[in-house]
Amino acid sequence: MKTISEMRKDFTKKDFIVDNLMKSNGLYCLVARPKVGKSLFALQLANSIATGKPFLGFKTSPSPVLYISTEMNSTQLIDRIDKMELDFNDNNFLLIEQNPNERKLNLMDLQLQFQTFSTDYNGKFVIIDMFSGIDLNNGYDLNNYQDMGQVVIPKFRELCKKYNFTILIIHHLNKSNTSLGSTAIDGSVDGKITLKQDNNIKNKILLNYESRDYEGLEIVLKRNEKLLFEKSEIEFEDLNYNILTFLNYAIKQKDFSFTASEITSKLNLQITPSAFGKLLNNNLLNLEKEGLYIEQKRTATERIYTAKYKEPNYEND
Repeated sequence: MKTISEMRKDFTKKDFIVDNLMKSNGLYCLVARPKVGKSLFALQLANSIATGKPFLGFKTSPSPVLYISTEMNSTQLIDRIDKMELDFNDNNFLLIEQNPNERKLNLMDLQLQFQTFSTDYNGKFVIIDMFSGIDLNNGYDLNNYQDMGQVVIPKFRELCKKYNFTILIIHHLNKSNTSLGSTAIDGSVDGKITLKQDNNIKNKILLNYESRDYEGLEIVLKRNEKLLFEKSEIEFEDLNYNILTFLNYAIKQKDFSFTASEITSKLNLQITPSAFGKLLNNNLLNLEKEGLYIEQKRTATERIYTAKYKEPNYEND
């Protein structure tokens, strides 16, 4: 038996790669639908760890990063790195890429390079982009709970322990917004980061984080002109249903004029025209942050609004 005092004496805080998100020697999963920005998110995270800079406000423990890419080649990665203005150099970022003319990268065959990364570079963080692109031998089934939970994921965990790594595997969400394949993938990792794009606001992304070791999080993100994720200054609830409906309509129209009575009738908004006009005026700055710019002109009988939507600079992942 131990007393509280004895427990406190023995207590040591977990070493971390990203404080309150990723512990040392941990195994984590990043999931999202196509084109939400998984690879961009992973590169931004890699840059923060490689340089020791905060990631979305969370402290990082500096370490070289090994990026294993099964889909993008070095030319595509350099293009993204330059657009994002990341601070990688020869000592803090290394790449293993899939040769399209050769068989899939094999997890066991990679161990010699893992050893070099660990001993020669003292690297602590590995990103595998994508999970489904790694050959795990023996025909393991992504949808089989026993294969994933008892064989495949434990292989990754063994590598974490053997080489003193934290590994982030990147994976897809299916059409129902759950991780593709067996639920054992989610249940066997130390933490899961899910990125979901908002249905109404294209540039707004909800980050959901679940972990065994840290408190769960929900953070609203947006991508800036450099394709970097940053915390949004406004939350979803700051734009109520009527404004969101109007914003979604404006994104499709791009450039148009309207009055408050016309738009409330056209969109069947559950609000009076005068109340919508006040709501719109109170949210002009919020709408500008989403790319929608509105000017207004008063005539003798009515107020006419002109709306213009400017599409942010997106890049597929």
